[in-house]
Amino acid sequence: MKKITILSLTVISALVFGQQKFVYGDSFEYNSKYEKDLKLVLADDYNQYVFSDINEDGYSSYPHKKIIIRKLDQNGNLIDTIIKDYANKTNGVLHNYLGSTEISKDKFVVFTEEIETKINRKEIFQHVFNKKDGNFTTTSVAKLFTEGSMKQGTTYVRFSENGKYAAIINDRSVSKKTANTIDNIVIDLSTLSKKWEKEITLDTDYMEADVAVTNSGRILILRKSTGWKESSKLVYVSAQGEQDIPLKDKLILKTLTPVSINDQDYLASFGYFTGVRINQSNFGDMAFINLQNGNITMSEVPAYRNNTTMSGVDITHTETVNGKTFMYGFDVNKTMPQSTPANRFPDPIITYGTGRWFIINSDGTASDSSAEIYGNVGYFTKGNTNYFFKDGYNLAPFKIGNPGKSASISINNNSEGNGSIKSGSPVLTSIKYIPESDRIIFLRKLDDNHFDTKSVYSWDK
Repeated sequence: MKKITILSLTVISALVFGQQKFVYGDSFEYNSKYEKDLKLVLADDYNQYVFSDINEDGYSSYPHKKIIIRKLDQNGNLIDTIIKDYANKTNGVLHNYLGSTEISKDKFVVFTEEIETKINRKEIFQHVFNKKDGNFTTTSVAKLFTEGSMKQGTTYVRFSENGKYAAIINDRSVSKKTANTIDNIVIDLSTLSKKWEKEITLDTDYMEADVAVTNSGRILILRKSTGWKESSKLVYVSAQGEQDIPLKDKLILKTLTPVSINDQDYLASFGYFTGVRINQSNFGDMAFINLQNGNITMSEVPAYRNNTTMSGVDITHTETVNGKTFMYGFDVNKTMPQSTPANRFPDPIITYGTGRWFIINSDGTASDSSAEIYGNVGYFTKGNTNYFFKDGYNLAPFKIGNPGKSASISINNNSEGNGSIKSGSPVLTSIKYIPESDRIIFLRKLDDNHFDTKSVYSWDK
């Protein structure tokens, strides 16, 4: 009799354990007007952290520039808020948030710039948050020249897709009398030290349109002509110097997505050919460029060709598997509402189109298919399996290149499985996987000024 009882309890325990379990953190308040780039970081089985940045001038008597780190406990309840003010409150000194990323399971880095116009100085700082002691360590990583006054130039920070490198690209203000000078610095994120730096000068017939850093720690600079005739240039920069990558005649590139295949650098870029184009977007052609030998393979993207409201393509994940490169992305669309007497200059309306898989073969040719979702997705890896989560109501994972969800896994975001409802809009890009407890956790937006977290145990049952 005892054996039967023990067996029965074992079966019941297994059934209970196999069911999805939901744990919600208490809601916490944030300032939706000023806090930007909100994301869940440094998640483990004991704590999670929520990062945001305030990059506003005139929000208080002095520039209001703050890094905010909220510490949450295992269940997602707020237990501490750590704030770092990165503004030097001297008059005439400007500050800007440039970007941030996780650099290890314990550290998170934020890059900012400080511009002092009186002495033509621009300085780049890295602020490293260490969750072990809850402190920031701030270090100056570059002191750069500006022309002063209103000619401060533009600084970009870009991160490589593999998370190994950060690139600081400082485009000094263009002068018609002199060549355009660009400072290039690549930082090894594993050591937070400079891998290389190089100052280059480029002609003033072109201006910088976009920049990127490859998984090998090299920089790509996309340039567009300053004259009336449309033209593009692509510059590939390393510690040894820069080289122009020749483009096909009349090809205009609009985007930069570095791709790595067997330790070699490639580029996928959406654009178009100049000439007679009626009711066509600027993103209907994809160029796949071998940056070692300059070979370019072109492919048409029919789904984008006739979308005349497109203002960009956002590629959020790139991965090469068995000789094929898979990119997940979606179209960014901008429309202008009609002006009214009360609002003569309305802001554009930005919307995100259907997500798509772009599959690039070993010969550089590309095809694409709809992922049947809109905008961004969540992503993490468990073991050797990649999971992409779509949809705000049922979080349904799917595999690389597969537009269909898993037939056996679906997490109902607003249900606990017992009929009760806890509504909230999941921030898909905040999804984190906690291997210690085999659970996922993600941020949910409750209203314009409140978030909470939701943990799901036995999520793949």
